[in-house]
Amino acid sequence: MAGVVLITIFFHFPALAQTDLKAKVNSLKPKDFPTQPIEFVVVYSPGGGMDVTARILAKHVEKYINSQVIVINKGGGAGLIGHTYLASMAKNDGYTVGILNDALWLDSLLRAKGQWNYKDLEPLIYIHDDPRTLVVSTTGKLKDKSIKEVIDLGMKQPKTIKAGVVMATSGEYLLDRFEMAFGAKFLKVPFQGGAPSLIALLGGHTDFSPQYIGEFKPHLEAGKVKIIALCVEERDEKFFPNIPTVNEVMGRNDLISHSWRFAAVPKGVPRDRFRYLEAAIDATLHDPEFIKDFAITGAPIGGKFMNAQQTAAEIEKYFKMDRTFLLQTGRLAP
Repeated sequence: MAGVVLITIFFHFPALAQTDLKAKVNSLKPKDFPTQPIEFVVVYSPGGGMDVTARILAKHVEKYINSQVIVINKGGGAGLIGHTYLASMAKNDGYTVGILNDALWLDSLLRAKGQWNYKDLEPLIYIHDDPRTLVVSTTGKLKDKSIKEVIDLGMKQPKTIKAGVVMATSGEYLLDRFEMAFGAKFLKVPFQGGAPSLIALLGGHTDFSPQYIGEFKPHLEAGKVKIIALCVEERDEKFFPNIPTVNEVMGRNDLISHSWRFAAVPKGVPRDRFRYLEAAIDATLHDPEFIKDFAITGAPIGGKFMNAQQTAAEIEKYFKMDRTFLLQTGRLAP
């Protein structure tokens, strides 16, 4: 939810040609791995921001490991089914890699019921963080409303504005923060992922939705949706210079929501396979072709690189922040 500290990764391959990147990765290749396709597991339905990230990443990782990378969607339970699979059922042989975000430790805190813990997965590498935006349909009843007007409606006409959210994620908790800060009340309509939530918005079944850019960019370009606010620290002068942040409009500094994305594997993967996967994904994140492809999503990539150890440290920081918020709101018992 907060900003990410700029860190230089252990493998850091600045400005290297693709052949040099491949050589670095090949120097770490285990003799017996991989001999079958590697699965990138996404815990949400196809078409959402996590799915888009995984598919672009998989396409380019294949170049560095000379093996097929398949994206598997294990949706359901707003991510809980996939998280449970990765943390307690998937083999720790290196062939299963979770493409995850902050919802992992939120589920660990709130919904795992002691069956598994977020530490049952070992962070492999940080990918990027995707800012959350507030989106409305250009044909819906909020099409001409600002974020301030939407919040005002939530205050004056409680439970009349329908917000499509993926429950038990930072998107739902962002709305909780709005309600706590302003006394507004929204009618939360639950979905299993960003893609079905967007479909409902386009169909007029909801009024607005917290969404990631990769989930709706084609519809934005087609004029079917528009962004009314960004949930970040400051304006995005590169992509959306004319879109305000919630904080600047409402005079606050704490209404921030990102999807902090990373790769992780079940705990106990052999060290040579772990290091190889870490290096292959890191090389991909530095690959100019990958960066070009990823730019199509509109989400930022590059500029911040973290190895496994650094990624784990950042996760611990965010875990403590989110745990504090959940305790303060009564969602988590002391």
